[in-house]
Amino acid sequence: MKTTYSVLDQISTEIAKSEKQSKINALSLILFLDIDGTLSEFHPDPEQSFIPSSTLHVLEQIQKQSPLYLVTGRSIEQAQRLISPHRWNIAGSHGLELLQHDHRQQLVQINTQELQQLQTSILNQAEAWQPIRIELKTYSVALHFREHPECAAQANAIIDHYLTQYPSFELKSGKCVYELVPRGCNKGAAIQHVLQQEAKPFYPIFIGDDLTDEAGFQVINDYGGMSIKVGPGESIARTRLDHVADVGFFLHELLTSIKALKQEVKGENTCPDLSYYPTA
Repeated sequence: MKTTYSVLDQISTEIAKSEKQSKINALSLILFLDIDGTLSEFHPDPEQSFIPSSTLHVLEQIQKQSPLYLVTGRSIEQAQRLISPHRWNIAGSHGLELLQHDHRQQLVQINTQELQQLQTSILNQAEAWQPIRIELKTYSVALHFREHPECAAQANAIIDHYLTQYPSFELKSGKCVYELVPRGCNKGAAIQHVLQQEAKPFYPIFIGDDLTDEAGFQVINDYGGMSIKVGPGESIARTRLDHVADVGFFLHELLTSIKALKQEVKGENTCPDLSYYPTA
C-alpha cells in the first residue's frame, strides 16, 4: 500500500534528479486534479457530490504557491459549483473546454446540431430506460448505472445505437457510467495544451482515478512528471493512492513541503502544520 509520505518521497527524488540536470527547481510544480473519485467521493446522483471543506482549504493554499488545474468530465459550470466561491483553472468536459485565468476557450470543436438532436432523443427515451440514470451535460450525455450495475449491458447497447447515428460523438467509459462526448475530447490533450503554454519548465503532477484519466497519465509520464492513480485497477500511472481520503492527506503534506521549501530558501525555520483533519 502506498502512503502519502512514500508518494511524496518519490516526487522529491524525481525533482532532485531534475534539479541536477538544471531542468526545474524544487518549487516549480504544476498540479492537475480530477474531481469525482479523486477529490470527491462518488455519489449515485452527481449533483449531490461535494469536495470536503478541508480539501478546498488546502487547495486554496496550494494555488497561491503553484499553478493548479482541475481536469474533469464535468462542465466548467458544474465544477465551479463544487469549488465555489473559488475561481480556479478548470479543464472541463473531458478537456473540451478550458477556463484559464478567468479566460474561457473551447479546445475541441463540436457539432451543435448533432448535440441538440442527441440530447433531445435520449431525453425522450429516458423514462423507458429506468433505472439507468440519464445526465444531460453542457456538451455530452452520460448514462449512470452505479446503483444498478446489472444494467451495464443495456447502457452499452444504448450507447452503441447512438454512436452509429451520431458520428461526431465517441464513447468515454468510466466507473459505472458510459458517456457520449464530442469526438476528440481528451484530458491528456488539455493537459498538454496547458504545459505547452507555460513559459518555464514545471514538474507536473496529475491525480485521477478513472479510465478517462489514463490519457492524462500518459502525457504526465511523457513529461517526466508524476502520475498518481487513486484506487484499484490497471493503470499506466507511476504510483498510487488507495482512497479519496488519502488524496486529501497527500495534498496537505504537499502543501506543507512546498511551504517548508520556500522558507528554507529564505533561510527560515518551519514546523509542520498538524491542524489538518478531513471534514465534510
